[in-house]
Amino acid sequence: MGAPRRAGRFVPMLAGPVLLAGLLAGAAPASASAGAATTAAGCQGWTGLQPPSPGSTANILEGAAVLSACNAWAVGLSSNGSAQQPLIEHWNGSSWKVVPAPDTGGTSGSLASVRAVSASSVWAVGTYTTAMRSKTLIVHWNGKAWKQVASPNPGQISNLNGVRVISARDIWAVGAYAKDNGPSRTLTEHWDGTRWSHVASPDPGPVNQLSGVAATSSRDAWAVGVMPGADQQTAPGRLPRVVTGAARQDRTLILHWNGHRWRHVPSPSPGTGSELTAVGTVSARNAWAVGGARSGSAASTLVLHWNGRTWKRMSSPSTGTSAFLQGVAAPSATTAWAVGVFVRAKVPQSLILHWNGRRWAREASPQPGRDGSVLNAIGAASARDAWAVGDFSSSSGSSAFASHCC
Repeated sequence: MGAPRRAGRFVPMLAGPVLLAGLLAGAAPASASAGAATTAAGCQGWTGLQPPSPGSTANILEGAAVLSACNAWAVGLSSNGSAQQPLIEHWNGSSWKVVPAPDTGGTSGSLASVRAVSASSVWAVGTYTTAMRSKTLIVHWNGKAWKQVASPNPGQISNLNGVRVISARDIWAVGAYAKDNGPSRTLTEHWDGTRWSHVASPDPGPVNQLSGVAATSSRDAWAVGVMPGADQQTAPGRLPRVVTGAARQDRTLILHWNGHRWRHVPSPSPGTGSELTAVGTVSARNAWAVGGARSGSAASTLVLHWNGRTWKRMSSPSTGTSAFLQGVAAPSATTAWAVGVFVRAKVPQSLILHWNGRRWAREASPQPGRDGSVLNAIGAASARDAWAVGDFSSSSGSSAFASHCC
């Protein structure tokens, strides 16, 4: 049993082997400039690029890491129809190229997040399946090739959704695991320079799942996710993308690492259900967490801010019939981006929000593909160099999508 891809569950998404089908074919997306704003302090606009799509039916980018203008990584999955496999791509300053991923020996696999220590040390995490089990997947780039690194699997189903580098000897990965078809539990794993180990983490709800992690130091790390409602009690790991009518009571989940242990920190859960998918940190007193909040059958963007004392909801733009945020990057106190998707006329479209130090505003974003597009993650080296990645849909399936802000 493989874990579905990480993403917001409140809005319909692109068609494909690991996505929900049934979107209207041939519907034209709305103009990307409607309601958009750009910032003179940072990059001047987002340019759409199409990285390689080696799979014949699905190609999805779910994580991004930017080291410099000439060095960036994106990870996700590709599929030829029978099984999905990890996808790794590299930006060399002029083009994206596929880099071979390690052979896990499993029947399927995917990568959800990537972060870099240096140009010769990059980590990516995800999941793969073998012998009817879902296992954590951690791979490392040593400057020449990607290799799989042994990682703990505390449950029959275990997977990782986020990774964050503090130093070469201090790295966190988070996700979820389940034992004997029981409810999912938070999963936190740590690299000490020699090996990955399972670190105990709280489970404040009956069901608990982590999607993202960020850190400023060895004594200050955040992990975010969701405590799903009762109808998700046997769904560990990354969550399905849509909710159809059920009266869910999902609640946001935030954990904090203080250098000794993880503890649960209260966070707002607005609407009839709320979920966090990603977190980014500027300092110990400045962090952002993003996701979505549902009201009835629709969803709106959810942005929470940590001020050193409490997490508070911030005003953030929503557009279309539903909107959901899936990634965040905060290179400075006056520059942060959040990316995701909104739905207009039943067509999903990429969404980019920008924080200018005072407020969040929508920015123009490319909309490739007639059948919709979505951004799943963003990485930034600075306020003037960021990559947002995702996928767009066509009649033949989904293709990799990347957009550069510089």
